[in-house]
Amino acid sequence: MRGETLLIRADATVAMGTGHVMRCIALAQAWQDAGGKAVFAMAERLASVRERLLSERIEVVSLESRPGSHDDARGVAELAKRLSAAWVVVDGYHFAAGYQRDLKAEGLRVIAVDDDGSLEHYAADVVLNQNANAHESRYPSREPYTRLLLGFRYVLLRREFRGWRNWKREIPDVGRKILVTMGGTDPDNITAPAIEALRQVKIERMEARVIVGGSNPHLESLERLSAQYRGSVHLLRDPSNVPELMAWADLALIIAGGTLWELLFMGCSVLSYARNPVQSRIISHLNNEGIIQALGDPQACNPTRTAAELTDLANSQERRAHYSRLARERIDGGGAQRLVEVLASSRHSAIRPATVTVSTQAVASSDGAAFLAMAERLFRGLNANFVPQADWKQSYFENILGNPRFSLRWIVVDGNRAGFVLFGLEAHRFLPRFNGMIFELYIEPEFRRRGVAQKVAREVIRELQAQSPAKIQLEVMEGNHAAAALWLSLGFRKVSERYTLAETKE
Repeated sequence: MRGETLLIRADATVAMGTGHVMRCIALAQAWQDAGGKAVFAMAERLASVRERLLSERIEVVSLESRPGSHDDARGVAELAKRLSAAWVVVDGYHFAAGYQRDLKAEGLRVIAVDDDGSLEHYAADVVLNQNANAHESRYPSREPYTRLLLGFRYVLLRREFRGWRNWKREIPDVGRKILVTMGGTDPDNITAPAIEALRQVKIERMEARVIVGGSNPHLESLERLSAQYRGSVHLLRDPSNVPELMAWADLALIIAGGTLWELLFMGCSVLSYARNPVQSRIISHLNNEGIIQALGDPQACNPTRTAAELTDLANSQERRAHYSRLARERIDGGGAQRLVEVLASSRHSAIRPATVTVSTQAVASSDGAAFLAMAERLFRGLNANFVPQADWKQSYFENILGNPRFSLRWIVVDGNRAGFVLFGLEAHRFLPRFNGMIFELYIEPEFRRRGVAQKVAREVIRELQAQSPAKIQLEVMEGNHAAAALWLSLGFRKVSERYTLAETKE
């Protein structure tokens, strides 16, 4: 990736936490190691996060738009073009399906880092979900070109963990060393009851180290609380030696997030809370797989119960050995490098950027032969058994040119005829609120997978909506999944089970 720029769109706040940014740092580091440059675009950030990014030689660009909005996407697209970014990475729950569509409409190559497949549609070139419960079935509505990278093979770990790949953990009879970390910000101050739980752990010579993020707003009260434990509890503010602390610990008490994957890679036994429904599903799956111990909602767990769970795990060498073995088997720490390899190989594959300007020109009578050759390729693509009748070409072309309801235009990309688009409106026989849409689109193979179809379709919709205030309804040929995905990606919705029918929203 020498000389190429990776643009990452992620935010960090006290309420949101720092997890989205921290895992993207791992990708940025792998990109840098491959010779590229990484830039973060942020609308919301914490001072400590900005300092961390700058220390990694990562440029930070501020955005003024509301996070996840259309203006946000437009600003990112403008920045990506100014930087000639090879890829744009989007990581955050506030980046909805429309955000991906907006970036793709600008001809960008997009990676969406996802956690649960909750969006109604995915338009990104690559979707990465590193969680144990990631499965293709979670992404039924996506573009034909969208590539899914799912599961533990793509866990994103930062550079400092690479040197620990061949490290072997020893499992003592009793786990006396406990690590506590509740994320980079911990807005609900879950760290405080966790420290209270340590006081009740019934393990002789127990020692605990509590990591507090640099943006934690409760630092002073936590310092006072930990000082009461006479040296058995040590508070560490934003330490730089995180892998060493994880290697030191026999077990860890955490809240789900990026730290979870780091601890599992280090083979440390984990007891984990879940802050939200997404985390709860991830933690429950890992618990069912026998890889960690799930503790549920931290608000429902009191210090006494947490202390009992810690004591039981500390006293069970068998359980800790089991957790450690499974975790090390599943997570090998090479996820960020694998993703960069995928992005590098995609430069010469079907996933190519639509950095071109798409324009349309009217098809003239003199263009008949060229148009009909493309039309025949279109029909053969839809029906391999298509056999044209002797006079079909002349009648087909003349009927189109002679029909005022039809607009027939070339699709021109960088001065080359890349295909054609045929469209128009007609009154619906039974539903006066609707206009039926006539639409045929053909793109030559060498211009596909570049966002051209979406650009052209979007322009057609704008033109037709300017002609008529009525809703637009279209019917997609049964089995034409690529066409259905195109229209769904443009904001249409399915209104019939028999056929893939869609209509523009109000």
